[in-house]
Amino acid sequence: MHMQGSSPAPLRAAPGEALTDREIEILELAGRGLSMKGIARVLGIAAGTVSWHLKNAYQKLHVGSREEAVRRARELQLIEGLQLCPHCACRLAPRH
Repeated sequence: MHMQGSSPAPLRAAPGEALTDREIEILELAGRGLSMKGIARVLGIAAGTVSWHLKNAYQKLHVGSREEAVRRARELQLIEGLQLCPHCACRLAPRH
């Protein structure tokens, strides 16, 4: 077990607490239905960079997939429950 002085153990911290603004931004776009390439186009970065940020977010949220990460980020109210239509990018109602 790794000790970090007086700071709380990593698992005690809220999972979404350590997400960067970019990771949250990418999760928001993923939650709206954009593909990896679509997110990259919107943000003006490489698809590989999007993938790297998503993997970091998975670790911080303790999840193993894009869908789980988006669901967890919504539960933590880091992102909204909106989606975009994959055909025309119009807003869809949140799934319940």
